[in-house]
Amino acid sequence: MPIHRLRTVFFPLTKFPFVSNVSSHSENEWSFNQSNHNMEMKKAERKAREFSLRRAEILDQAVKIFAAKGFHRTTVAEIAAASGFAIGTLYQFFESKDQLYIEMLTEKLVLMYGRVQEAVAMESDGIRKIEVMIESQFAFIENNVDFYGLFVREDHLPPSERALELRKRMMADYMNHIAFVEGVMREEVGRGILMEMDPQMMAVALKGIIRSCVVRWLSVRDGTSLTSLVPFVAHIFLEGVRKHDRP
Repeated sequence: MPIHRLRTVFFPLTKFPFVSNVSSHSENEWSFNQSNHNMEMKKAERKAREFSLRRAEILDQAVKIFAAKGFHRTTVAEIAAASGFAIGTLYQFFESKDQLYIEMLTEKLVLMYGRVQEAVAMESDGIRKIEVMIESQFAFIENNVDFYGLFVREDHLPPSERALELRKRMMADYMNHIAFVEGVMREEVGRGILMEMDPQMMAVALKGIIRSCVVRWLSVRDGTSLTSLVPFVAHIFLEGVRKHDRP
């Protein structure tokens, strides 16, 4: 039988003591349980970090192999070997090659769109927002050439439910991004920085110019930095190609 001791606890808001019948055994048990809970939490966090790192490594290797060989000629065994995992281990992260491909493309796209939005959020000047919109996307593509090469080649899945899922997710992400760009255009039209035109069409036009320049850059690969084209794209969008000082 544990020996219970009475403890006198003084609260700062009263003059009278409160007698608490708390056993040292109960305190020790609570402390042990709390310590055990903290250890389990740390263990779970460590496992989650390890899972994320391994998953990221698989996706990174998958991008390179898919870009080099295409979807159809790439095997799960090749991706597993390049990642340093057994095939069975890879299937703990992705149930099929199709799912791996879908997650790879959609996650990279969402990451790219997110980088653009973060860059724009740091600017207050309307023209500068448009410039960094171009700049941040070009910088992301330069650092993820394999991924974007896959994306523009449209080397996608064969007709199936998975292919339909991929197209739907990519279109939904694209339309969300267009809505963000449209919001920037609408705001600057309201401030008198841009002409009174359809903000959505302006957003689509800007993204179209960006995509066209990227496709050409990927095709030519003459050593020119993609980000060096930012002033050109910004000028084409904001000023057009007409010569303003013509008679």
